[in-house]
Amino acid sequence: MNLSVPSDSKGTRASQRELLVLDPNNDLPDISQVLSGYHWHCLKVSNAADALKLIDRHGIKIAVAMIHQNDTGSLAKDLVNIQQQFPQLHWLAVSDEVLGQSCSWLLTVNVIDYFHLPLDWQRFNDALGHGLGMSELASSANARAREPHALAPIRGEHPLIKNLRHALEKLGPSDETVLLSGETGSGKGLCAKWLHRYSLRQHGPFVVVNCGALPASLIQSTLFGHEKGAFTGAERRYIGHLEQANGGTLFLDEIADLPLDLQVNLLQFLDDKHIFRVGGCKPVELDCRLLFASHQDLESAVDEGRFREDLYHRINVLRLHVPSLREYLEDIMLLAEQFLDDFNHGNDQLAFSDDAVQAISHYNWPGNVRELQNRIRRAAVMVEGPLICARDLGLEPAMLHRWQNDLASQREELDTEVILKAISDNRHNISAAARALNISRSTLYRLLKKSHLNN
Repeated sequence: MNLSVPSDSKGTRASQRELLVLDPNNDLPDISQVLSGYHWHCLKVSNAADALKLIDRHGIKIAVAMIHQNDTGSLAKDLVNIQQQFPQLHWLAVSDEVLGQSCSWLLTVNVIDYFHLPLDWQRFNDALGHGLGMSELASSANARAREPHALAPIRGEHPLIKNLRHALEKLGPSDETVLLSGETGSGKGLCAKWLHRYSLRQHGPFVVVNCGALPASLIQSTLFGHEKGAFTGAERRYIGHLEQANGGTLFLDEIADLPLDLQVNLLQFLDDKHIFRVGGCKPVELDCRLLFASHQDLESAVDEGRFREDLYHRINVLRLHVPSLREYLEDIMLLAEQFLDDFNHGNDQLAFSDDAVQAISHYNWPGNVRELQNRIRRAAVMVEGPLICARDLGLEPAMLHRWQNDLASQREELDTEVILKAISDNRHNISAAARALNISRSTLYRLLKKSHLNN
């Protein structure tokens, strides 16, 4: 190996850039000495465990891996594992031989260049500098995407909301499954994003799937992916949402709507950590965290045979209830004012009139925070003057009067005839019946069970 050191080798340690060198067999014994002349400080390790510690401790952005044709199996697994945990890391591969087809796995990690021994040190240094610059640009873009303004805060000063924020900070780093419960529009999706933000997987993907919005015939392919030719129209391999979330977090919203046969497959993944694509015969090992949410009462769904009991107990490891807006109405004007600031479109003069404040404070908000946001957003766009009144919010006295008599405020007075009529009018569609009655589906299921009605 040529050990000639360039003439500008007097750089101090403070001006040096840090470089990780993963060299299991010490095939690059002099790399630290030579690259110090190019202002690199090499941190040499022989295994992935030490590499992970140094990357985390020093914020390493560029690394070198010594590759051999006959030991790529274990090294491939190590590099893929490192890449999943530190996706912004860029690699240079070095080998003392021409690598064959068995090293095609290099394409799955951020290997930006490939060198043979003996090394051309000037060219190697140029490649390292280029890789460091690419990694720093990617890290900078990632950091901007993770700034607080990129993710809406969990707003409110009520003890329920403070407890919710504390729970998110505590559960985020645990890497266990979390089941989020709460009414539609209460903010379960936002809480799932914060769990990902607080997790050790925050640099990885965050993939959202609404199980209730997927056509039944496509759910399995969408979640687990499919191979080319698996079925008519499968012209190419498709990577499903579970695989897309590898190294990150998958959020399965409305999990109660997942068909029973796919619940079995999901349970198997939770136990085995691998999947089979539709039409595939080889298992695909994955490492992703799963978060679940449902506005339905899963305990009732289990009792009624609509949800597997074993899956329920498997996903109900950590439970987090997201309160409805009615549970912290003391914060409602604080939230309303903050949302108005968000939607003001530069018009600092917009404010709520007295009748708007009264309407906001006394309305039941069946759509929770989402409804509050949407009404204020619409009003901020459509209002003609500086004051937003109840009419601009769509909360006129007639509507408030109707609310006083709707099902949400008088569930205890609901009789069998009203339930049956709503279900009949909506052709036995429980979701549509619940909307007609202005209650959640879980509430309707509980009332059906309480009334001993067979829906």
